[in-house]
Order: sequence, then C-alpha cells, then structure tokens
Amino acid sequence: MDKLTAIRTFVAIVEHGSQTEAARRLGRSQPTVVRGLAELEKSLDVKLITRTTRQSVLTLEGEQYYHDCKRLLEGLDTSEERIKEIQKSARGQIKLTAPVEFGNLVLAPTLLALQSEFPELRLKIDLTDQPLDLVGGGYDAAVRIGELPDSGMIARKVGKMPSFVCAAPVLVERLGVPENPQCLANLPCVGIDISRRRFGLEWKFDELRGSPVVVRPDAGFVCDSVALARTACRAGLGYAAFYGYQVVEELRGGTLVKVMESGNPERAVNLLWPPRQPMPKRVRAVLQRIEIGIRDELARMQTFW
Repeated sequence: MDKLTAIRTFVAIVEHGSQTEAARRLGRSQPTVVRGLAELEKSLDVKLITRTTRQSVLTLEGEQYYHDCKRLLEGLDTSEERIKEIQKSARGQIKLTAPVEFGNLVLAPTLLALQSEFPELRLKIDLTDQPLDLVGGGYDAAVRIGELPDSGMIARKVGKMPSFVCAAPVLVERLGVPENPQCLANLPCVGIDISRRRFGLEWKFDELRGSPVVVRPDAGFVCDSVALARTACRAGLGYAAFYGYQVVEELRGGTLVKVMESGNPERAVNLLWPPRQPMPKRVRAVLQRIEIGIRDELARMQTFW
C-alpha cells in the first residue's frame, strides 16, 4: 500500500462527501478508491468512516485522523511548492571562483551535486590562486582562506583550516623529526610560492609563550604548484608546509606524515559574495548548498588530520 496515496484518498472522500465523487476528483476508478480506504483502515486497525446506503460519516477516530492528515498534507504541499519555486528560480548562470586545490579537493563534490540538482543552472567556475576582483569579474561568490582584505564583500566563515609541516616517511627516517621550528632553517625543504605572495616560503608557528615565530626554510626546491610540491615532498626532497585539505589523502595513505604543526592559529575558510539587494534566488540557493557542502567535506577530512 502506498500510504501517502491512501491518505490523500481518505481526505478526498471526507472533503467531497463520497467515494464516488472522490474517485472522480482524483481521476481514479471507484474500486481503486474503495480499496485504498479499506487498506488504510486495515493498516491502522480502526474504522475511519461509517458507510450507509445514503452517506458516509466519520468515526471519532476518523475525525481526529482527518485533521491530522489535513495538516500533514498542507505542510507537504507547502514544502513541495517551496522546492518547485527554488527549482524554477535556480536557473541561469552562476560564476564562482576558489583556490585551485580547494576547488578540486573540497568543493568539487558540491559543484557536481549542484549541477545535478539544478540542471538549468549554468555554472562557470574559475579555479585560481590569483586574487580576483569579484565585482569587476562578475563573480557571484568566492571561497577564500585566511585573512580577508577590506573589500566591501559580505563574508561568512564556513570552516577553519590548519596547516602542517609534512615529510615522506623515508626522509623522517633519515633526518628525523625537527625538535623546533628553527631546526627547519637547516633542513632540506620544499617551498611553494604562488602568485609571488611567499606564503609557502615563510612558515609561521607559535611558541609556548605565545610569541609568533617565522621560519624561512632552506627551500632547495621551490615551485608555484601545490600539486608539484606535494609530489616533491612525497619523493623525499624535503619537508614542506601544507594546508590540511591539501594532504589529507597522503596522510590517510601514509605517504606523508605530520612532523610539526604550523600556521597556528587555524585560518578561516570564508565564503564571499558581493552585496546585492535583493539577492537572486539562484544565488541564495547555491550559497546555501556550498556552505553545507564545505562544512560536510571538511568534517569528513578532519578525521585524517
């Protein structure tokens, strides 16, 4: 028995006064309506309607059940209309930008799900580590990690991101675990210099007393690609600092190990968008799903940090 169909049948019988009229309004045969009501009563083990040759009358149980079902169906119909409205409005182009590795490793599942959920949505995604002008570039939203400049954008923190100094097990076996951050200045390291911002060439730590320490590692291998730096680190070329999401698979598989916490305190993961009043419904729907998707994916990854 389809319980929801049976409930709708029952409510139709009550509201239209007879099984015959309910069948006509529902576009079903009268035997189907009669059978649906009988199956519903059997499943509840109670008589809902007393039928005579002239009329159908609700029992006391039927009266209560009718009002409960009516509220249930009204809530369900409202929810369905709301979803349909979102579906209708979630069409047109949405332009997004995010860091390359974050987009590929964290954001991708949500973007694929969005396209499946809203087939009339046209997603334009720019994965880049270059700082972009969101308004000038026509972007609807962006993901940014770390401190944000005063740009007039609306920002919402959707997560936090630690960073670690990692190394290949073979390198740790040969050179050991650094006793303190200063030791890294005399050890082979892999540096990352994206957009010449030197974030991956100056590693920040907190001492026990809370005073920040900046270490400029002896980077014999420097590149502008996180993927290449990860490969070099796995090959044992040196110690390297990464955000947690960038090495979650390596940490899980054991090809890299954490040797030191860095980047303390953790950096915020922010969702940004230009102020727009009113905000298009398609943008609101996408922002909501991206926020949920990022939170869920980061929570899953944290089990391997």
